[in-house]
Amino acid sequence: MYKTDWQDAKREANFINRKFFRLPKHYLKIRIRKLGNVWAYAEETDDGDHFTVMHTHYPSYGFFRNVLAHELIHQWQYYHKLTGTHDKKFFTWRKPMLEYGYEILKEYPCDKVD
Repeated sequence: MYKTDWQDAKREANFINRKFFRLPKHYLKIRIRKLGNVWAYAEETDDGDHFTVMHTHYPSYGFFRNVLAHELIHQWQYYHKLTGTHDKKFFTWRKPMLEYGYEILKEYPCDKVD
């Protein structure tokens, strides 16, 4: 079990951003919260704020990295005024991210243990 650490999340988000997206820093805001039936979500608010909310713990560090990378693809979509869905453009990131160990799935099984 991996307990989500804000420093780890920030370091991973910055690495992913430098390697793939080059988003403005305000797209990389991370919040850690206990979530119900999802591992994480990316949000774009009506006033233009962007943040990624991550669950408090994950089955492993690798699983955490995969989920964070998935959510940052959504931030990339928001930045480019795309739909924010799991469409063809979303999955164009699957192969390049896999080369760095990030497995991008449409959904991550969510049978969390609290």
